[in-house]
Amino acid sequence: MKVDTLIINADLFTMKGEGVGYVDEGSIAIDRGVIVETGLTEHLLKEYSAEEVIDATDKMVLPGFVDAHIHTYWGTLRGISQDSSMWMHKGVGPYKRKLTNAQRLSGSKMIVLEALAAGTTTFGDYGSPINDIAAFYSKIGARASLTGMIKEVPEVLDNLEEGDLYPFDKSIGEQTLKENLELIEKWHGKHNNRITTLMGPQGPDFMSVDMLKKVKKIATQKQLKIHMHVAQASRESKQILGRYNKRSVAFLNDLGYLDNSLIAVHLTDATKEEIKTLVNREVSMTLCSGAIGLIRGIAPPASEFINEGGTVALGTDQPSGNNCNQIINEMKLTALFNKLKFKSPETMPAWKVLRMATIEGAKVLGLNNEIGSLEKGKKADIIFVDLKEKTMQPVIKYPMRNHVPNLVYSARGSEIKQVMVNGETLYKNGEFLTVNEDEIVEEAQRMSTELTRSISQEAFEKTSNYEFMKSEKL
Repeated sequence: MKVDTLIINADLFTMKGEGVGYVDEGSIAIDRGVIVETGLTEHLLKEYSAEEVIDATDKMVLPGFVDAHIHTYWGTLRGISQDSSMWMHKGVGPYKRKLTNAQRLSGSKMIVLEALAAGTTTFGDYGSPINDIAAFYSKIGARASLTGMIKEVPEVLDNLEEGDLYPFDKSIGEQTLKENLELIEKWHGKHNNRITTLMGPQGPDFMSVDMLKKVKKIATQKQLKIHMHVAQASRESKQILGRYNKRSVAFLNDLGYLDNSLIAVHLTDATKEEIKTLVNREVSMTLCSGAIGLIRGIAPPASEFINEGGTVALGTDQPSGNNCNQIINEMKLTALFNKLKFKSPETMPAWKVLRMATIEGAKVLGLNNEIGSLEKGKKADIIFVDLKEKTMQPVIKYPMRNHVPNLVYSARGSEIKQVMVNGETLYKNGEFLTVNEDEIVEEAQRMSTELTRSISQEAFEKTSNYEFMKSEKL
């Protein structure tokens, strides 16, 4: 049988079944962007001929990573708000107020390049200007599950005192809802479902009951998932308690939000009982260990959620908080933070976080019938890891395999040598094949410089890192 592509001689990790689905001397037959068969190279070479044969000797071949929660538009402000207990208000706050859509888009493009080169093939991107960001995903060829950010709270809240409730502005809500609906209308299902969309209420504390009900009704009618920050911090809990005399999970339950359409992001402030409720209602979770670790100094309750039987995906969140948008880094931090949290080296093993980064991430986004594992009928989203890189050496196959522990605990991202989406190579040996990297990086630098130089000295002195700069510690 003739196919487009045949990958041979791979150390193949399909993620089939409940483990990692290892095949020694593995092969994948791909035709028109879809996997036709996986198996032993010896067998597939007899069954198939191909236009392109890729020899994956000394390569670990596995499904592309799924980043289920990422705000790429913060890329312009990477590195300006770390080491602060108030990263939003005293970190990015003064800059955010002047951030233009052009500057957001330039940062987004740069972050997509970083993540793609490190093996991310599916992006759960959440932000603005989401329609322009969608156009970039269309061009670069990556898979994207996109969310507009619906909210009724103004950007600037300088006059609020401790305990004050956020003001709601209906006009902001209607405008942001309109943007999300435009995204759905224009992009949902485009490129043979390579680009899909979600509904994106920012959080239960960021909009009125009427708007929350409206969003849920639309999501149900359009059969879309809801991508939402839930119980992400004590600040949210205080807002919901102060306004409704109940916590976020109970509040959302009363509004009919707790079902398998809800992707709950962070859950940092969720109680054990609330986690049980969410899992019982088939809500899924996305955690961002790097961002929450840096911003809050804590580990989200991923182990607790999994132990109750829930499904968990990984996300990298925003570069202004996390500083790094690579799922390889997120796998390591998730495993490490949970081992520390529970004082147990057996908690959150490497194979588990790899599944969270692939098949379970796809399930959370509702894409597991198309991606997340290398199986017949699924889209050919595939990455190649160079086993000759020092961080992956030595390669041990007997009596145990060390590929997965090395990928999770040793790799740095540069080990990824080829990235395919729908069977098309987007990145190979340090080169992007569908976009101009130099132009994107230069634009992001220019936009970042333009933005940061517009900040007054008075505004900068209100930021958390001002004293570090003043004393020459940065």
